[in-house]
Amino acid sequence: MPKLENLDDVSFSELMKRSVSEIPQLCPEWTDFNAHDPGITFLEMLMWLTEMQRYYLSQITESHLESYLRLIGTTVRAAEPAVVSARFISEETVSVKRETVFYIGDIPYRSVGDMIIVSDKPEIIICEDGGYLLKQNFAPFKGKIFPLYFSLEDENGTNPMREGFYSRARIKVCLVTQNGDIECHINDGTYGLYQSGFINISLPEEFDENSAFLRLDIISDSYFEPPSANCFHSDIRELIQMDKEGNTLGADGRVKENVSFSADVGGQKVSASVYKEIGIGKKAETPQDAFTRFKSEQRHSPRAVKREDYERLALETPGLRAEIVNVFSKETGKVSVCVKTASGRLRENEIKNLRKVLFEAKPVGTEIEILTPIIFSARLVISAKTDGWAGGRRLTEHIGNVFEPLEKSMGALIDMPELLKRIGSSPSVSEIKGMRLHLGKGIELSENDTMKLSEDGMLSLDEIIIQ
Repeated sequence: MPKLENLDDVSFSELMKRSVSEIPQLCPEWTDFNAHDPGITFLEMLMWLTEMQRYYLSQITESHLESYLRLIGTTVRAAEPAVVSARFISEETVSVKRETVFYIGDIPYRSVGDMIIVSDKPEIIICEDGGYLLKQNFAPFKGKIFPLYFSLEDENGTNPMREGFYSRARIKVCLVTQNGDIECHINDGTYGLYQSGFINISLPEEFDENSAFLRLDIISDSYFEPPSANCFHSDIRELIQMDKEGNTLGADGRVKENVSFSADVGGQKVSASVYKEIGIGKKAETPQDAFTRFKSEQRHSPRAVKREDYERLALETPGLRAEIVNVFSKETGKVSVCVKTASGRLRENEIKNLRKVLFEAKPVGTEIEILTPIIFSARLVISAKTDGWAGGRRLTEHIGNVFEPLEKSMGALIDMPELLKRIGSSPSVSEIKGMRLHLGKGIELSENDTMKLSEDGMLSLDEIIIQ
């Protein structure tokens, strides 16, 4: 929507003056511009009507703008509260009611729900099969929710999961007792330990707390490397920012990590410290901001029409940690999207998430093919004179740097004469007699050969032999 201009900025006299000045060009035979002329009288009536229309058109209120926003399929965004996770400490078991207010400095926060703060810490053990054992006194949580917070050690470069997308893995939780195992219902906010969040475990009302412990099993369609036991916390809870009237504060009043605070709950002192800021909050959006956002969203439409669109969508897909994406088309109406992930292969749920994103954005009639790269495990054999053992080590490092761009792209051109020239530029090399690159599958390149890998092919230099 364009910026709204003030249309009521011209007076009746100015409108008449402009109109009369145009009469000689439009109607030369009209020569009497005095007030008694019927034409001038009629023109005065039209200019009065024009002035009234300009006045009413300028009376655009906020409610009008919100109505226009609904017409184009969007609304003004309300304020979002800041959310923090806090580590709670108590010498005795304390029950904290929902809506209990905690002040972090002078900023009020409230508890999301009822909280139970216990003094003892859980013992977490990683099993050989990749599961986890949690040993703790679960008596205070009988018939209630036991919140287990998972903090991913490194979330840089990950795309947060959203509702409607498939999780990385499935978590199964059982309460192990002397009378057998009881499977517990869970609400997994981590999407299978993919991102930081709470695993809320519903415990039964009756069990022998003296011998019971929890077992967490990670079920995945492929090898799953279990995170460290230090990633799990049972003393962390979530707090939402609010003011004294219960209204959200949006982006105002942010807090820092490790800030300590305390509160008196039923005569017992509860201490805590800020563990992490989960959401920074947002102020309420104005209608003008909403129109600006809408225009920006339209400019960055998710509809995929170019190669760059498919690459961007693949890199932004929730639950997919894509490192390299190559998009190509070998036939009309078919787009191939080849993705290399950190694990080296696409898991079943990763393919589902990628397919969901690409199929919603692709033009009608376009076929999408999702591929994983073909890795050419290469072995380089080079006959070179170097300055002793140290020179050989420096040459190996230099070769690795020369080949690095080839290993970070798909469909790369392997130009052996150019590679030989760049390798020979190393100060540690006095002479190169020959060079061969073995790509496997019976493919061998000499120092005079050139070869382009397929669009879904990648080079991996696994071995360097200096003779």
